[in-house]
Amino acid sequence: MIRVLLVGAGGMGSCHLDCWRRMDDVEIAGICDVFEGRAAEKALPGEAVFTDMDEALATLTDLDIVDIATPSYLHRELSCKSLARGIHTVCEKPLALSKEDGEAVFKTAEEAGVFFMTAQVVRFMKPYLALREMVKTSRFGNVLRARFNRLSGTPDWSWENWMMDEKKSGGVPFDLSIHDVDYIVSVFGKPDRVEKTRTVHREDGRLTDAYRADLTYGDACISAEAGWYSGKMPFSATFTVVFEQAVVSFDGAALHVYHATGESEEIDLTTDSNAISGINITSGDGYFEELSYFKRCVQTNTAPTAVPKEEVLCVLSLAEQK
Repeated sequence: MIRVLLVGAGGMGSCHLDCWRRMDDVEIAGICDVFEGRAAEKALPGEAVFTDMDEALATLTDLDIVDIATPSYLHRELSCKSLARGIHTVCEKPLALSKEDGEAVFKTAEEAGVFFMTAQVVRFMKPYLALREMVKTSRFGNVLRARFNRLSGTPDWSWENWMMDEKKSGGVPFDLSIHDVDYIVSVFGKPDRVEKTRTVHREDGRLTDAYRADLTYGDACISAEAGWYSGKMPFSATFTVVFEQAVVSFDGAALHVYHATGESEEIDLTTDSNAISGINITSGDGYFEELSYFKRCVQTNTAPTAVPKEEVLCVLSLAEQK
């Protein structure tokens, strides 16, 4: 049985908790959140509740995994705490708000001799896995151009409105766009060149943060456009990839392939749940798969390679470039 301590019981922590509970070989040893009531509300009988991570780590001496799902600005500090105690740790994206802080986390893991993984969920989502296979096998020839879109209303649901504070969330480059930029780097590698545009506007408590990164690979331009837009627009994540012999498009529910021959097909990749959680994510298999993967790595004593250190640090570097 794998014993897990969940740190952070907000929106993302609740998503992770649901995934852990679906695994028969996982036991939630404890839930830690600065609001005791929130942790207690999520805890089942027998699961310890804490408001202080140091106390949790001192009390629960037989942990296998610590799962960090707190606000982004706490990721480095809390990840290093659990790693320094010799506990395998998985941390929600972004790993940190700078490459330097990210390097510090990996260094701590290496010195402690334990596993660490950044939870970049898009790498584990079915439509993106299918696209990755198409690119890697050149099923439709080379990629000529691609665009990934990730859009949301103003993120005014966060605890103490921390997401609206760029010093705490990193804004769209670190919180939202990082999903697609990370995926692009994982599939295509480090870009030859990057160009960015960004517009930030605040008015009457609302925030518009529109961001676009164009990553160039030879003659191909791969764009990642993301935004928090003023208004209650629904969250959406889509992509269109132009190959030499086909166009592949994901509309949020199904993957469409438009062949150069004139034929088309639809690949249904709907996950277990397409419900919008209200925190810029869709609930579904991706979160379960990433946490299951890390759990298996711990069980088999196999270093996780699905989200490599070099790619994580490359993406953090790209996000902090102005």
